Amino acid sequence: MTNDERLPIDPADPEYELKVAEQYQAVTNKHQRWDDDPVQITVRQAQKMSAIMSAVASGHESYIDALRAASWFLDCVRAEAEPSGAIGSSMTAAEAWERVDAWPWPRPGAPRSQPL
Repeated sequence: MTNDERLPIDPADPEYELKVAEQYQAVTNKHQRWDDDPVQITVRQAQKMSAIMSAVASGHESYIDALRAASWFLDCVRAEAEPSGAIGSSMTAAEAWERVDAWPWPRPGAPRSQPL
C-alpha cells in the first residue's frame, strides 16, 4: 500500500464510499505470511457448513443463524491457528462447533411453500 492509499479520505469527497471500500480491500486483501497455512477442520465440519451455506443461498432463511454460527466457528479456527496469538476469541473452536453441530442438517433444494 502506498502512502497515498493511507491518507485520510475526505467525507465530503463525492467518491468517499468508493475510496473507503477500495482502501478496505487493499488492507484486507494484503497477503500475510501465514495466509496459506492450512487449518484443521474435519470433513464432517466442511460438509455441514457447505450444506448450511447452500441452504441459505437457496432461500432457507431459517438457516441464517446457523450460517452466522458457522462463520463464528471459522473465525475461532483462524484465531487458534494465528501464529502470533494476537487474535483472541471468546470461545474455542470446539465450543463454536458445538453451536453449529446443534443445527439439523438442511434439506437440499429450495424451501417448500407453506400451506396457508
